[in-house]
Amino acid sequence: MTVPSLHELTVGFLIDRWEPARGGAERALARFARHLLGRGARVLAFAERADADAPGEHVRVRTRGLTRVARERRLAERLVAAAESARCDVTIGVRHLSRVDVFWPHGGALVPALRARELARGGDPERAVRGRFRAFLEFERELLGGGARRVVCVSRLVEREFELAYPTSRARLVRVDNGVDLERFRPTLRATLGAATRRELALDGPLIAFAARDPELKGLATLLAALARLRDRPWGLVVAGPRSPARWQRLARELGLAERVAWRAELDPAALWTAADVCAAPTFRDTSGLVILEALACGTPVITTAAAGAAELVVRREQGTVLPRPGDADALAAALAERIEAARAGSRGDVDPEAERELVRSAVLGRGEDAWLAALTEVVTSL
Repeated sequence: MTVPSLHELTVGFLIDRWEPARGGAERALARFARHLLGRGARVLAFAERADADAPGEHVRVRTRGLTRVARERRLAERLVAAAESARCDVTIGVRHLSRVDVFWPHGGALVPALRARELARGGDPERAVRGRFRAFLEFERELLGGGARRVVCVSRLVEREFELAYPTSRARLVRVDNGVDLERFRPTLRATLGAATRRELALDGPLIAFAARDPELKGLATLLAALARLRDRPWGLVVAGPRSPARWQRLARELGLAERVAWRAELDPAALWTAADVCAAPTFRDTSGLVILEALACGTPVITTAAAGAAELVVRREQGTVLPRPGDADALAAALAERIEAARAGSRGDVDPEAERELVRSAVLGRGEDAWLAALTEVVTSL
């Protein structure tokens, strides 16, 4: 695909906070912004606040409101007004707004996203849409009804959700599956970066890795419950990324697992996945999932659920296991036990680990970052 020049084009990103370190979606946005800058575009980030090293020019949008709902509505209005005032050629909205050129909702359709979060919390999914989310749902209806010229879907899962909820939007839906940097994430780093990370973690047995800013939604409670069923097996667990780990550390202590778990607020994902023997992603909701893509690219098999958009990539036994539903600790324990034994077989030389890792990596060879960036650029330049 030929990537057109973007010189003299001003692209505006409309977001609450321009902070790429917050999570996978933010990392993806920042990567695309840097790509646009590298192609000669001017990138403006309209947000309430931004990290000092975030790409592009930050345009601060201030807002107040007596209630959270009023504040969210006002922020949406002011973000759009600020981008129009700056005369952006193309606007990309990554939060709910009344109108935007390109709507890029990494969380997918709002109702299934809220129901998944409620399910993860043990609540009633039918009561998920309340408070400020009612305002977000109104904005989503406006955007899918024509307020957005294009709606970028990060996976087939998201595309199906919008097709079902908003049938008239189909002509404006564009599927652009998330991509992964195949040079940064590769099995050949296991002997260097991965080995050094394992030494630093100082955990015995096959290494299970979990990474999430939002551990509740991504199934950490289910993972800990499953590992409690495998106390007699050799394993170590590293949990990377939680913003507030105290709750989860307490749960690990209550389950008698504390000494077998390492906690890291920040850990280079390439180091994490080249160190790990298995990526545990028993999520209640993950529309695409850089975690899954990066782990597979490193040759690390994945255990996830059908609630993950990237689960469709796991098609061979070597690549991992897709559980039919989230929250099933017994099924997760069985899948983990199988992967633990596979890791031990590899360490004994019963299988060829390098060949196995290449089979795992083959799942994402068609999802390289260059093709992803080119497809996003095509959306921006074809309006």
